[in-house]
Amino acid sequence: MLISITGKLGSGKSTICNILRERYGFEIFSTGTINREFARSLGITTLELNERLKSDPALDKEIDGTVTRLSIEKKDEKLVFDSRMAWHFAKDTFKIFLTIDPMEAATRVMKNQRGAEEHYDSVEDACQGLIKRSTVERERFIQIYGVDYYDHNNFDLIVDTTTRTPDEIVGIIMENYESYCADSASYKSPKEL
Repeated sequence: MLISITGKLGSGKSTICNILRERYGFEIFSTGTINREFARSLGITTLELNERLKSDPALDKEIDGTVTRLSIEKKDEKLVFDSRMAWHFAKDTFKIFLTIDPMEAATRVMKNQRGAEEHYDSVEDACQGLIKRSTVERERFIQIYGVDYYDHNNFDLIVDTTTRTPDEIVGIIMENYESYCADSASYKSPKEL
């Protein structure tokens, strides 16, 4: 069974995916990594890339097709999609949304800067930058796909990562994932934890 993880910027998606890989043997497909590499190759920031993709969604369409294809080809493997929109394109995934307080997200991002394409000078700058980038991404996906990835009704599980450790988050995810795998038709999500 596959997992798709999305959520707010700085909520810990990549950290959680890495733990799922290390402890449970999941392969990771990260669209954020693809976007950062593409922005780097163009010499622009991830915010600038998002602005460009609003008028030219070719990269989004390529990624979406890859997500769908992988979800079919690897349906019986351990694969986690670290992606804003994989929940929408991947077939038969356990859909997770990670949420976080904006200032905590900014603090985390400042501790784990990812290069010139995603650089901030202060926590306040990071907070404003993350809010602006998430607004652009959200608008872009509504425009392109007609869906809002912030709508919690799209997900099987919503986890607030603000005060939880990565180990606690992974514990919550795996407990719910196992229940979902046992009987997805009757799985009752606690929705928001």
